[in-house]
Amino acid sequence: MNAGEIEKCIDAFGADIYRFCLKLCADRADAEDLYQQTFLKALETEWNLDWERNPKALFFSLAHNLWKSFSRSHPLSDC
Repeated sequence: MNAGEIEKCIDAFGADIYRFCLKLCADRADAEDLYQQTFLKALETEWNLDWERNPKALFFSLAHNLWKSFSRSHPLSDC
């Protein structure tokens, strides 16, 4: 995925992903970190984004998986 595709995704559903991150973390700073990590991870991953197959769900899944991974490694943290 390239920077242009990431920008298009942020414009299309970035606010929804941020609200999801905020709900998971229950802390604005942690949610912002998770949000940034989600899009950074997508940028680092060599995905071919198919706009007809609900790419928004892909980002929700990525954010959730990053949150779970972080929660396992930092059990005392809220996020």
